[in-house]
Amino acid sequence: MTDPILSAAHNGIHPEGDPLPPPAQCRAAGLSAFTVDLEGCVDKPGLLARLAGTLDFPDWFGHNWDALADCLGDLSWLAAEGYLIVLSRSRQLRSADPSSWETLLEILAEAAELWREHGTPFHVFLTAAEA
Repeated sequence: MTDPILSAAHNGIHPEGDPLPPPAQCRAAGLSAFTVDLEGCVDKPGLLARLAGTLDFPDWFGHNWDALADCLGDLSWLAAEGYLIVLSRSRQLRSADPSSWETLLEILAEAAELWREHGTPFHVFLTAAEA
């Protein structure tokens, strides 16, 4: 891995404005990368459905916060050297349901820490793109 942002030591949520690693670099590092387009999401059910669909959650996903944490801490169905998740176009969700947005960020931060302990890269990028 050439870019330290792709290492487990730098796991976490990267704020808007942090540059995304190029897709070729992610592939070369063995990362599975996903973009979760949140346009139109206004509540927890919509958010969880979008995450489940994009990350291909297993059938046992219970569509609640605990199940989200369980899935993000497992990801065995997406076997990879690491994971990169881009959350795009979140403005509507942030405005309509700030509590769900904050809970999501907490769960993602916990997952990043868990993966750090295992030495597995897990990065979440927030993008400002709202187009």
